[in-house]
Amino acid sequence: MDKNTTTGLILIGAVVMAFMFLNQPNEQPNSTNPVSQSSEVVSELNSAESTEFKSATNSESGLEIDSADNIIFQKLLVQKENEQLIENYGIFYGSVNGQEKDYFLENDKIRLSFSSKGARITNAEMVELDENGEYKYRTYNSFFSDENKPLSLFEKETSQMSLTIVDAEKVIPIETSDLFFELVEKNDNLLVFRANAGSPDKYLEFSYTLSNGNYDVDFEINYHNLENDIKSGVDLKWSMKGLSTEKLAEDERNICTIMYRYFGSTRDYLSEMSDEEDELQSNINWIAFKHKFFSSILLTEDGSGIGKTKIVHRNLEDDNYTKSYASKSSIPSMGRVPLKFLFVPNDYDILETYNYEIEDLINLGGSVFAWVNRYLIDPVFKFLMSFGFSIGLVILLLTIIVKIVIMPLTYKNYMSTAKTKVIKPEMNKITAKYEGKSDKNAAMKKQQETMALYKQTGVNPMAGCIPMIIQMPILIAVFRYFPASLSLRHKGFLWAEDLSSFDSILDLGFEIPFYGDHVSLFALLMAGSTLIYTITNSSQMAAQTQPGMPNMKVIMYFMPIMFIFFFNKYSAGLSYYYFCGNIMNIGIMWGIKKFLIDEDKIRAKIEINKKKIKKKSRFQQRLEEVAKQQQKKRR
Repeated sequence: MDKNTTTGLILIGAVVMAFMFLNQPNEQPNSTNPVSQSSEVVSELNSAESTEFKSATNSESGLEIDSADNIIFQKLLVQKENEQLIENYGIFYGSVNGQEKDYFLENDKIRLSFSSKGARITNAEMVELDENGEYKYRTYNSFFSDENKPLSLFEKETSQMSLTIVDAEKVIPIETSDLFFELVEKNDNLLVFRANAGSPDKYLEFSYTLSNGNYDVDFEINYHNLENDIKSGVDLKWSMKGLSTEKLAEDERNICTIMYRYFGSTRDYLSEMSDEEDELQSNINWIAFKHKFFSSILLTEDGSGIGKTKIVHRNLEDDNYTKSYASKSSIPSMGRVPLKFLFVPNDYDILETYNYEIEDLINLGGSVFAWVNRYLIDPVFKFLMSFGFSIGLVILLLTIIVKIVIMPLTYKNYMSTAKTKVIKPEMNKITAKYEGKSDKNAAMKKQQETMALYKQTGVNPMAGCIPMIIQMPILIAVFRYFPASLSLRHKGFLWAEDLSSFDSILDLGFEIPFYGDHVSLFALLMAGSTLIYTITNSSQMAAQTQPGMPNMKVIMYFMPIMFIFFFNKYSAGLSYYYFCGNIMNIGIMWGIKKFLIDEDKIRAKIEINKKKIKKKSRFQQRLEEVAKQQQKKRR
């Protein structure tokens, strides 16, 4: 091969090498193409959370998907989220997400707070002002620390109001407390909340209207075009933990309860002293969560408004709360449902203006005792208060008036006791005559001779009992009245700063079982005066005559000791009233014995009655006939 051929081959090889080098393909980055990446996103939608979807948009090399793929991804994400919301919340899926906002309605009586989440009332405050421009109703701690802060009945964190609605297609329960409502109308007296139900012409609407001068707010539920989208049988759940507003939560719990009333009936309630629940039938007029001096009430003026209801209350151990209240009521599921909420003081005159026997929230006792409180104690008490007297003087004057009213009965009672005392020696002779004889014949003869003695002397053994029985309703009535009286709340007298609760002259710093951690002076004075009255009156009390029967004197002496323990935590106003009554009883008894009852005259009159020939009463004739028949049978 010559030199020229060799040179040509080298040049041709160089050209080929240069061509291959210049035309080799560029190295590709390690990433997937758009189609495969979109498939990967679809797969992620079916298995991962939305936060993982976002990380899947980027490859390890840091390259991002283009704008078209990002739009597809976002649409798929929204679609998946909506499918999940529809699965869980049915037609209300569009109201699940939102931002919670607070709103308020206020008049001269109450201020209500609302939350857009659930469109519910979250707080009720009593904002009525007194003559000094301060809040009329405050908590015990706020009042005695001079903090001008209105009293709240419950708080957002421990209260709830929600409708349980069942979606007709999904057949799942939906709680409105989980929904975010949109505020569609607002003015000084009105708030209207709306939860969208899938389309603009379908929605659930809650409207609240608060008029000036009232303690009630109108609450209307509007199922707008939802008849075919929800099932019948909507439940209204309402619950709260009652806030302790007074001096002693334990004392409040003894009065707090759930009360209710059926249309055409009287009110009823759960026991205040224990945890309790009940199943109520339909036709309910109102349900009240009764606090000690205030009430939160759900009311309907239509018999179809509140149906079957379950109510429950439980005592709470936390001193910040009294009881937990809860109700679950069946309400209509179509059209408009008008209801009311009342947040009101337990004042008889205020409650009476709302009709439907709401004034019976104030538990004044049974029928007779309630009548005495309503038509005697309360009118006189408020009449005396109208003069601007101090609360201590009002209670004293009330005691005097009551004693004057029952003075004729008191006089008859003492007169009967005096007569019984005069014939007591002869009664003792009859007892001694048949002492040791246990046969029925002897007991019958003893009874006959005793009745004959009563007949001869003109002594009626029931004359002393009847006045006492008549007076008992008054004694028991005030036992109900004073602890429940709003007029005593935060009213002080002498060393007692609040007569609606206990007074204390010494805080022990430790708890004595059944007594407490303090010493109530009014309770001691009441118990002491009861003991003095018992001692001064014991000389006229009949001694124990029947074996096995309790000795009344021992019982009467033991009662003041019981009073010390029982009244130590009770209303100081009640103890003060009983103390005043005991002092007056002692004075009245002394006056009657000193100036009105002459035992010598009574004795002389009894002797005259003995000499008179008296016809046997029908009762005595029957008693003798029974005795004769029994004697014949024994023969």
